[in-house]
Amino acid sequence: MTETVTSPKGKGRQGKSRFEEFFNILGEAHAENVYCAIERLVQAGEQVGFTVHDLIRMLKGGMSLESLLDVIEVRMTGTCLHAETRAA
Repeated sequence: MTETVTSPKGKGRQGKSRFEEFFNILGEAHAENVYCAIERLVQAGEQVGFTVHDLIRMLKGGMSLESLLDVIEVRMTGTCLHAETRAA
């Protein structure tokens, strides 16, 4: 069972239940993970020449996240191949 604190008149709650507190903590952790994933996506895109606006435009244009990651991966591979070719 969870405990909640109610006002003396019974018109609402002043405190959160333990479940609500736990749920909020999980939600904050999830949001932080999402922000970190977005940051990594933007950094990877910038490494291969995309701006944040390019990435947003592609996603809004209907490109799936999986396809966008594939495009970034192909560009990264191409960038690495060109760097190796020049060194040889």
